[in-house]
Amino acid sequence: MLVVDDEPLARDVLRDILEYCGALVLTVGSAHDALQTMRLIKPDLVVAKLALPDDDGFSLLRQLRTLVSEGPPLPAVAVSSVGADRERCLQHGFQAHFTWPLNPWEFTRTIAGLTMNG
Repeated sequence: MLVVDDEPLARDVLRDILEYCGALVLTVGSAHDALQTMRLIKPDLVVAKLALPDDDGFSLLRQLRTLVSEGPPLPAVAVSSVGADRERCLQHGFQAHFTWPLNPWEFTRTIAGLTMNG
């Protein structure tokens, strides 16, 4: 899995939750680094912050999916501090949206559902 967030603490929290559930996780701090990483690996899922310093999560998701255009769409989960972002996230192709502080049980249940159905 790939976690994209420019805040180190948020990256660490997301990574720790996912690793606790047995996932292999790479973390990056920018959209640019996420795109570079995707040229090397294809993760099962991406967790991306919507407000990144070098791009927004919506544009990043479009670019990531272009890189892995073969096969089923790359599952993606958005994370933000605004609950009102949820509808926009779903309309732009994210399968789920979480706000801080996130509920780790709901988060991991959603991630498990997305990766097991993929």
